[in-house]
Amino acid sequence: MKGRYQAAFIVPIGARKILNDDGWEFDGPARISADIKNYLIQSLGLSFLESYLGIESYVDGDIKMSVIFDDQNEIGNIHFQLYGNSLVTLSAVCQSSRISSEAEIFIPRQGQGA
Repeated sequence: MKGRYQAAFIVPIGARKILNDDGWEFDGPARISADIKNYLIQSLGLSFLESYLGIESYVDGDIKMSVIFDDQNEIGNIHFQLYGNSLVTLSAVCQSSRISSEAEIFIPRQGQGA
């Protein structure tokens, strides 16, 4: 996984999306269930890479998924680094009612930051 990538996020439905000097932040009372995390790992064929500072990372080929936990150890958002044509794969997986009932995919526009 080298070169340019497309960033994408899975965030709770209705979360405010804020770009600041540290990157994207998502604000809202809802959190993402562990079921969604597990569904994404299975559907995308990801393997555990590492865990550090409230972040779990998973990878496979052209996809790196980072699960971001809040201070209560709940999932605040899921960040993706997508290489090649993997955005198409992620978009298809996100069409599942398992995800769309509680979360949405957010893809920053080019030049909007990542």
